Amino acid sequence: FEKNKKRVLIFLVSFPVFLSSIYFYSIGRKRFFVRSDIVVRTAKSEKSNSLNIQNIIGTGNQSSKEDALFLQTYLESPQVLKDLEKIFKIEEAYQKKGLDLYAGLHKNASFEDKYKFFRKQISITLDERSGILRIRSLGLDPTTAYNFNLFLINQSENFVNQLNQSIYKEQLDFLNMQVKKNYKRLEEANKNLSEYQKSNKILDAISEAQMSTSLISELESQVVNLKVELASIKRRFVDKNSPEIVLLKDQILELKNQINEERNLLVNPNGKNYNEKIINITRLKTDQNFANELYMASIKAAERAAVDSIQQQRFLAIISDPQPPEEQWYYWRHRGFFTVVAIFFISISLIKFLLGMAESHKN
Repeated sequence: FEKNKKRVLIFLVSFPVFLSSIYFYSIGRKRFFVRSDIVVRTAKSEKSNSLNIQNIIGTGNQSSKEDALFLQTYLESPQVLKDLEKIFKIEEAYQKKGLDLYAGLHKNASFEDKYKFFRKQISITLDERSGILRIRSLGLDPTTAYNFNLFLINQSENFVNQLNQSIYKEQLDFLNMQVKKNYKRLEEANKNLSEYQKSNKILDAISEAQMSTSLISELESQVVNLKVELASIKRRFVDKNSPEIVLLKDQILELKNQINEERNLLVNPNGKNYNEKIINITRLKTDQNFANELYMASIKAAERAAVDSIQQQRFLAIISDPQPPEEQWYYWRHRGFFTVVAIFFISISLIKFLLGMAESHKN
């Protein structure tokens, strides 16, 4: 009985191990492994503006690690699978064949099944220290594994290009729109000022008002001189109605009337009305200056944003190119076999432990 028990135990132990070895080293289809290393960098490093090997693979340019995380998430997304199926059908490239019922995809697999399988065939890992993104792809034949890795690199380049297009794109579009808007505003301010000057036949109301004021001052000065002369003549002539005195009085009166008329013209709405014109001209010129300053400021902001966008451009550097596999990847066989054996022996030990506990409770 003890011998039979040992034989049964040996059989129970050896049979699963034998089946595992048969599958992993005979039945299991070949796997081919391809690896490549890439890194996302910005044109302007945080530590240096020059592009050198330290900026590409060093710890500088820390902001690009966030882009690498975005890229990692994107490469594992269903969108990449959809783009992959535009090139070749994944169920055809990884269809089940031969005695291996585990490897590959069955026909008419749902998109969810294909996506789960897709996630198992790729491994995207990020080195937090250097920012290097490692892309691993598995295939059931060398060509598929190699092309799969190339496809992922191509998708990475497309992602970076889209990222470059989106950098400051909204800001640049907004600033360019503001430049156009401010230019139209400046044109409108220039037009309003020009039309007002044309309709009122005046270029500079302030200068013309100053000229009129100077004329009034000159007339007042003449009045003062004539009054002095009149006082001098009155002392020489006894007759107050002498022609010389009457003439001077008439001149003084005429000048005063002219002065009053000029003053009325300065503020009279029916006259030169310089007060209102100066206010309007000043307002229109203020609008013109403000529109011009706003336009120039928007141009500078747009140019500065354009320069910043160029400095923040991302680029993809391939640190390690993918190589077509020449031999199959054996690691999965060893790992799978020893994993199954370990699980089996752990299960046997656990069962024996539980049976021993139960036996001890009976006793």
